[in-house]
Amino acid sequence: MKKLLVILCLSLAAGCGAGNNEYNAVAFGDSNTRGANYPIRDYPENEKWVNLLNLSQQGKVNIYNAGIGGETTEDARKRFKKDVLNRHPETVFIMFGTNDAVVLQSGEPRVSKKRFEANLLYFIDEIRKNGGHPILITCLPIVEGNGKDKLYYSRYEKIYYDAGKGARNWHNSYNEIVREIAKREQLPLIDHWRNMVRAAGGDTDTALIASGLIDPSGNHMTPKGARILYQAILDGGLLK
Repeated sequence: MKKLLVILCLSLAAGCGAGNNEYNAVAFGDSNTRGANYPIRDYPENEKWVNLLNLSQQGKVNIYNAGIGGETTEDARKRFKKDVLNRHPETVFIMFGTNDAVVLQSGEPRVSKKRFEANLLYFIDEIRKNGGHPILITCLPIVEGNGKDKLYYSRYEKIYYDAGKGARNWHNSYNEIVREIAKREQLPLIDHWRNMVRAAGGDTDTALIASGLIDPSGNHMTPKGARILYQAILDGGLLK
């Protein structure tokens, strides 16, 4: 009789577990993944794109926010095992490039395009080995400004980007690497840059500022911008 009860209890427990479809995911990136500007701008925390997903998909998915402001892929590589692999996620959203592309006074970027590509491929390979599925996301179109406001050129000298035909174009050249990797590795891609440009009606400073998608820093999303990324993930069926 006791044996029968034990079998019955185990069967019920297995049945209950089978109904729980929640799985683990990780959002791996920089400040636009972390939403580091939200406290500064007094934006609602629940409007971060990772939080929007966790709230709307409650009981289905648990996404750990592994975004850290100011980081490049080189920085992120040092914490990759701890923040991503050790969590054994089924899905990993990867969104880097904004800080990698910053051009220093030496005239060189923080992370070269060759090294940026190598780092992304390393992340992808290790995630796959770990049983996970990588999803790539391009970075937002920055608002350059005139150097006298609080936008991008007020912090990074315009002259450093002249060879790349402007900072926005230069940043998008890093996105081109992300696009090419996604195509070559047959990975899902959320082209956030193109989605934001489409929503803004153009890739000029005037259009991007008027859109309300990017905050006064010129390189961080507002809640409105974050919703575009959130919706793209849902529309793409990238969560179970």
